[in-house]
Amino acid sequence: MRIAVIGMGKMGQAVAGRLLDGGHDVTIWNRSPGRAGDLVERGATEAASAAEAATAVEVVLVCLADDAAVLSVVTGEGEIASALGESAVLVDMSTVSPETAAKLAEATGGRSLAGPILGAPSAVEAGKAVYLVAGPRDHFDRLAPAYGALSEDVRYLGEERERALQLKLLANYLLLAGLVVLSEAVATAQAVGFPEDVLRQFLDSSPLVAPGLRNRLDALFSGRHTDWFTTPLGAKDVSLAEQMAAREAIRLPVAELVKRRYEEAAATGFADEDLTAVIELVRSQAG
Repeated sequence: MRIAVIGMGKMGQAVAGRLLDGGHDVTIWNRSPGRAGDLVERGATEAASAAEAATAVEVVLVCLADDAAVLSVVTGEGEIASALGESAVLVDMSTVSPETAAKLAEATGGRSLAGPILGAPSAVEAGKAVYLVAGPRDHFDRLAPAYGALSEDVRYLGEERERALQLKLLANYLLLAGLVVLSEAVATAQAVGFPEDVLRQFLDSSPLVAPGLRNRLDALFSGRHTDWFTTPLGAKDVSLAEQMAAREAIRLPVAELVKRRYEEAAATGFADEDLTAVIELVRSQAG
């Protein structure tokens, strides 16, 4: 398929690389050009603008940080919605609000899917990520070759686009809240003097630590917070989960605390660091 990938952060690059490996014709675009030279060397075409990238392709995949970035590129100055071919489909793989998905559907005349990703860029590269997809079934079916190159675990959730985003937000809330608690447990165990090998063996084998959290243990122990999911994005995703619950008159008191921890981490020098940097808030209090 002829596919455009918009956004060359770690996730966007992983998606584009996986599609190239699957034999697809890939065009890439990023607001700051030149961030994906290796993809160009592997055969991708780098467009000069988002609108140019969206021209003459069958599908546009958007991998951006937040609602504002997505709307700016698709319905605003990026003009993707206007440049989209008559039969092309837009898939937003970003973690955004259900309201943004509705705006994208309106802007594209209904030719859009919500398609957030469960998994790290490394999981995308390995073909192990989970793709949640919702929207018109006929659009989804047409994208089978693209999704086939990305993963064997692609879950179609029905015609209502918000379903994919609702499930993604709940999944991220579980991850973000669990990581805050795990950070506190690790920092406390270290403070009382547990040898690392004993603690690692316990946490690696404990059913109380979810697999999605276990892969963050190296960063928690080492203090090297270099993965892909920054603390401001963590706060943003918890806020989106809060808003989703609030629309149903549900308050999430734990979410308020979790969001505050990621905001505090971002405000104390860890805004460009991975979520695991929340452990440094606990370490900073240790005597």
